[in-house]
Amino acid sequence: MEQRIKIFVADDHPVIIEGIKHIFSTLPRYIIVGEAMDGLSAVKGVLALRPDIVLMDISMPNIDGIQATKLITTEIPSTRVLIISMYYDKQCIIEAFKAGAKGYIFKGTAPREIVEAVEKVVGGRQYVSPQIVDEFMEDFVDTLRKTTPEEPFDTLSQREREILRLIAEGATTKEIASKLYISTSTVKTHRVNIMKKLHVKDIAGLVKIAIRKGMTKVD
Repeated sequence: MEQRIKIFVADDHPVIIEGIKHIFSTLPRYIIVGEAMDGLSAVKGVLALRPDIVLMDISMPNIDGIQATKLITTEIPSTRVLIISMYYDKQCIIEAFKAGAKGYIFKGTAPREIVEAVEKVVGGRQYVSPQIVDEFMEDFVDTLRKTTPEEPFDTLSQREREILRLIAEGATTKEIASKLYISTSTVKTHRVNIMKKLHVKDIAGLVKIAIRKGMTKVD
């Protein structure tokens, strides 16, 4: 018979504990081996029972769930901690993972997702609620935008790209002006600006960039 996965539940609300116990009572693979309503009792209980996973609240008497998580994961690295909290604060989430938690989900999460989170954490993976992934991904993308240097070519306006393409195709200043219905002086001004943005000093340099960007073909 397959060995059952031992779960310990720590939360200062009896209703939450009973709800979690009810979810896993219908799944033969799991067994609730202990429970606690404060952080210190949770640590003592986990050290004595050595469960496979602890479902840990953050806001609890004596010591909070983050402190309890750090003590548990330091003393028993094989026991994994899944935080189940009402806190959406990003710093709180970061601190939980720093303390050694392997997962973080919110109270009110659907039973199916709770089971999925437990499965993944027990299996050696990490799990966070989709809302957390979305928020941290937004932060990640914002950071990339701020720290990744913009490529010179990307700074060109649409009109500047049109002129660059025509230059690369061999069009003269007058021909470009005629095609785009602008004056020759405007074309010259655009050409100077394009050269500055692309950091090139001559037409040959502009042509090379246009070819590299697929704006024109080499005959």
